[in-house]
Amino acid sequence: MDVNKALKDIGLTENEIKVYITLLKIGPSIVSQIAERSGLYRPYVYDTLERLQEKGLVSSTIKDNKKSFQAADPSQLIEIEKIKLGELNKILPILGGFLKSPKEETKAELYSGKKVIRVIQKDILKNLSEKGGESLVIGVDERKYMETDPIILEQFFIQMKKNKFKERVLVREGDNYLPAPKETTKYKFLPKEFFDPTSTFIYGNTVAIIIFGEPLYGLIIRSKILSQTYKKQFNLLWKVAKIKP
Repeated sequence: MDVNKALKDIGLTENEIKVYITLLKIGPSIVSQIAERSGLYRPYVYDTLERLQEKGLVSSTIKDNKKSFQAADPSQLIEIEKIKLGELNKILPILGGFLKSPKEETKAELYSGKKVIRVIQKDILKNLSEKGGESLVIGVDERKYMETDPIILEQFFIQMKKNKFKERVLVREGDNYLPAPKETTKYKFLPKEFFDPTSTFIYGNTVAIIIFGEPLYGLIIRSKILSQTYKKQFNLLWKVAKIKP
C-alpha cells in the first residue's frame, strides 16, 4: 500500500508526511536531526512541525534547554478523520438545502404556419385562467391577426371579456384598428421606430414571440428570469407611451 498517498488523501502535505514519518522512525528529536533525516531545510522543518502540532500529530518537550519533538501515535490520524467527519455532519443540512433549491428550467417551443396565432392565444388564456395576472403585449398589429386567423381572434376577445382577464398593449402611433374590448384591454402608443415585424407577449413566466413572414413563426419560451426581464422593459415603455387623444 502507498503510505504517502494515503496520508495525502487525509490532508497531509508532502513536507508534513516527510517530517511525521521521520519522527516515527527516529523517535524524539531536535530540529537539526529532523532536518538531516528528512532532507528538508530547517525553516521548512520549523513551519511543518508547527502545522503538525496544530493537527495533534506532533508534541514537544524541552530538556536541557533544547526543544525536542515526538510523533503522536498513528491512531491519532483516525481522530483527525473523526473531527473532519464531525464538521462535515454539521454542514450537511446546509448543503442539503442547496440541493433542494430548484434550478430554473428553461423550455422553448417553436411553431410555424397559421396555427401559430391560435397556439399562442390559447396558451395566454390557459395561463391567465390558471395563474391570474395580466398579459402584456408589444408590437401587435391586429389587422394581420384578423387576416391570418379571424375566428381565433374573435374567440380570444370573447374569452378575455367572459373571464374578466386583463391585458396592456403597446401599438404604433397612428394605428386606429383597436378591436379588443375596453373592459379587458388598455392600449398605449409608441413611435414606429420602437417596432419591428414581431409581436411579443409576456404572461406568467412565459414570453411568446410571433415573427411575421413566410411562413409565420412563433416561439414560446418558458423562463421566469426572461419573463421578469421583459416585464421590466415593458413597464418602462408603458411609462413613456402615449394615451390616444
